[in-house]
Amino acid sequence: MAEKAYTYLTPLKDEISKCIKCGACMAGCPTFMITKDETMVARGRLTLVRAALDGRIEPSGRLKESITSCIGCLTCDVNCPSGVKIGDIIFAAKAQIAKTRGLNLIEKIASKWVVGLRWPLPILVRSSALLLKIYDGLPVKGPLIHLIPFVKNNIKRKLPAAGGPSLTSQFPEVVKTMHQRPKGVVAFFPGCVIDLSTQNIGRATLSVLNKLGYDVLIPGGQYCCGSPLQSLGDIETARKVALKNIEIFSSLNVEAIIVSCATCGHTLKKEYPVLLNQSLNGHFEKVKEFSGRIMDIHEFIVSRHAELVSASQGEFTDSENKALFKGERQRVTFHDPCHLKKGFGIDQSPREILRSIPSVEFVEMEDADACCGFGGIFSLYHYDLASEIGERKTENIKRTGSQIVATGCPGCKIHIEDSLHRAGYNATVKHTVELLDEVL
Repeated sequence: MAEKAYTYLTPLKDEISKCIKCGACMAGCPTFMITKDETMVARGRLTLVRAALDGRIEPSGRLKESITSCIGCLTCDVNCPSGVKIGDIIFAAKAQIAKTRGLNLIEKIASKWVVGLRWPLPILVRSSALLLKIYDGLPVKGPLIHLIPFVKNNIKRKLPAAGGPSLTSQFPEVVKTMHQRPKGVVAFFPGCVIDLSTQNIGRATLSVLNKLGYDVLIPGGQYCCGSPLQSLGDIETARKVALKNIEIFSSLNVEAIIVSCATCGHTLKKEYPVLLNQSLNGHFEKVKEFSGRIMDIHEFIVSRHAELVSASQGEFTDSENKALFKGERQRVTFHDPCHLKKGFGIDQSPREILRSIPSVEFVEMEDADACCGFGGIFSLYHYDLASEIGERKTENIKRTGSQIVATGCPGCKIHIEDSLHRAGYNATVKHTVELLDEVL
């Protein structure tokens, strides 16, 4: 059959053809490890995409299920011996499916009218506090059990906090350090989850940066990074919010733009140049300059303050920032967010920070970089599968005997909390920067 001219997939035809079907992508693929289904691994997904390009199948049904069930953990990207840009192909396939089939009404409202317009999102999240209370009070027994979402084995999902003002509304646009001689100025991009739910991560980030001697700018009007939009396939709105964010931050004279969410950071630094490649009309240097200034909080602390973190001595050594450590020694393990290690290439910085805290007994868990199962909207559409992936992570955490699980992504924090709740294991999940802030 004749090859079809699909807007988003056709430009990647040669990239798709680079897949040699070797099966290296099977190793570590979270969805394949659970299902053992060939269509749930990169090799199978790319085969279906190629079949759609060749006109042998339509971008619906089996292809849609296969593509939308990709968690986006990037494991196949880093494992592929041919260097196939699998993540780019998956995003293009999602965009093609959305363009061909269209988004359903809820997806369209969520992407174009809530996230795309920005202002409805905090209102919606704040108003959901009542719904969360109702959800928590619903019984998991009886005839209506099948109508309650996110229930597996008669256990409801542990949902994150909601309600209250956003983080950014609680701080001025310039959060000044108390140091008499500030070391510099940075900007902070909190992202939707930190701004509206896991706000302690944002507070700790601002606090640590201030304690290290930096003034922090939090420019108003920030949009979602766009990762959920790309996952839905709404490339048009994703480009819109990307351009808005670039415009907001490009005028700032700052040393770096700090992120404490691995997914936001990966999207801003790695995805924006791909997403906007055809959209800036010759001004591509602007997106490159923006993305080049994105720094994860772990990376910033260690690269700018190597004298502060001394893993070999297990203590903070900066004479201007002597830490006052309090509390008993606690066993801590670390979960590598997919977008932090496989996207950013950052894995040692968080461990250096944790090992430098005398009150922390750091214990490495098995398969620390295995996906936790969150995947953003993946865990909304495929909660049973997300839960099974989370069970593997929980077992590895339990074997360490850790009291605290540190991580670098608010999404991972939310899902690991749910997984631990389901397993009945009592451990606290915190961002690395929260632990650092407690001891500075």
